Amino acid sequence: MADWQDTLPLWAAAWAAVRGQSSAPDGSGIVTAPDTEPAPPEYIFAWPGTDADRAAETVREHPGAVLTLVTAESGDALDYAAARGLEPVDHAVLLTAPTAEMNAAPELPENAELAQAPLERYDVVEISVFDHPVAGGRIRIEQGLAVIGGLQTLTPESAKSLEPAVVAALADEAYVHGADTLYTVLAPHRVADYTASGWTVAAHIVNLSAPE
Repeated sequence: MADWQDTLPLWAAAWAAVRGQSSAPDGSGIVTAPDTEPAPPEYIFAWPGTDADRAAETVREHPGAVLTLVTAESGDALDYAAARGLEPVDHAVLLTAPTAEMNAAPELPENAELAQAPLERYDVVEISVFDHPVAGGRIRIEQGLAVIGGLQTLTPESAKSLEPAVVAALADEAYVHGADTLYTVLAPHRVADYTASGWTVAAHIVNLSAPE
């Protein structure tokens, strides 16, 4: 079994946290919901798996709920979902990297400052220039692993120069707290930028729901 499958309840809960969501264990996966307002749940499971089958039936019977399948083959997962009356909503990619290889010293532009702060659900890193925030990100650490998310930059130009600095600072935070493995979830068009800097594609993430 792949590492991402073994640790799915941990990294999925951390992924929920950096998205501002609460989560609870549900069999071999988790169920999440936003903290700020009532919303249908999201069920996150590895596929194939019996818990995923159970969740697929639950989501099919409750329009608005989301089934998130983490799988090695997104095409097979889509075929599985279509056979159960579910439709794709979104597609993302799970990437992983050894923390020790990602925590290089952040390269900051002139007049830039980097700040870190622990919050209740996650820690944040922010880069400011002349006291104006220009980039930031979030990290949640869970039992030897960490998930990076919430990466933000003001412009496409700053994304190329500042996002690597944010990632390096977040990786350093994970390293200091003993997390050996990093995970992040990206849109497919962002994957090449990360694999070029040492990240590896671990799995595909397919979001599904019942037609309304």
